[in-house]
Parts: sequence; structure tokens; C-alpha cells
Amino acid sequence: MKVHFTGRHVEVSEALRIGSQERLDKLTTFLDDVIDVHVIFAVDNHRHSVEVSLKTRHDTFVASSESPDMYKSLSVAMDKLEAQAHKRHDKKVTVLHVAKHEIPLEPIEAAE
Repeated sequence: MKVHFTGRHVEVSEALRIGSQERLDKLTTFLDDVIDVHVIFAVDNHRHSVEVSLKTRHDTFVASSESPDMYKSLSVAMDKLEAQAHKRHDKKVTVLHVAKHEIPLEPIEAAE
């Protein structure tokens, strides 16, 4: 998994890199085919915003957050990203189980 960090009007500190990398590593437990991640940190006046874009083989997840604190923005954006990934994982697991177990096994009657 490649992780790219971009800072707009802010220097991306090592603590921000490590914090975001740890949260992204947790996502790999149920998203095994992560290809690319782009984390953008931006500061505009007193608003600190974080945007995270995560690409997998089949999906793209995007989450953003804005608050007066950069670490809080990062935490909220990662929470949103985890929620999207959990939802996608649950849908995939549910569809696979329904497809295998919910197929009716009744014989087809011949037309008279």
C-alpha cells in the first residue's frame, strides 16, 4: 500500500504521518486489496482540514473533515473512512452468504 501525504499551507509532521499510518493499517484487516492512499492536510485561517482518498481494486473511498484542531480532523476523517469500509465489507459478506444459502431448491414443475 502506497501512502502519499500532501500539506497545503502546512508542514506535515512526523506525528501526523505516524497517526494516519496506524489508522490506515487497521483498515487492511478487512480491505485486503488497498492500492493507493492519499492524505491531504490543509490549513485555511483557523480551519484545519483533512481529506483521505483510498483506492482499492474495486472501490474508491473518500472522507474529509474540518475542525480547529488538525489531530481531531484526522481522527474524524479516519472514522468516516472506517465506517465506509465497514459498510462495504458487510455488504460484500452479506451478498455472498445470501447468494449461497438463500437459493430455493424446489423442483421446477413441467407446464401442462
